[in-house]
Amino acid sequence: MQVFRPLNAEEKAAVRAEKGDPRHYVDWYWRCTVKGCLTYYRHLNMSDRGTLPERFREEETAAGA
Repeated sequence: MQVFRPLNAEEKAAVRAEKGDPRHYVDWYWRCTVKGCLTYYRHLNMSDRGTLPERFREEETAAGA
């Protein structure tokens, strides 16, 4: 089972950019915590999900190194 956490400010900005709306409500989005995973979804709505940009995978692996 995957563990998820709330998005941080940078991740929220990336989701807003992906959705094409700078006012898109992102406080209920969560990110997968498995190393290298870029999946995010809206809490209690797995059908509203997406993938963060690759730059977040690099940051995650760099932070874990």
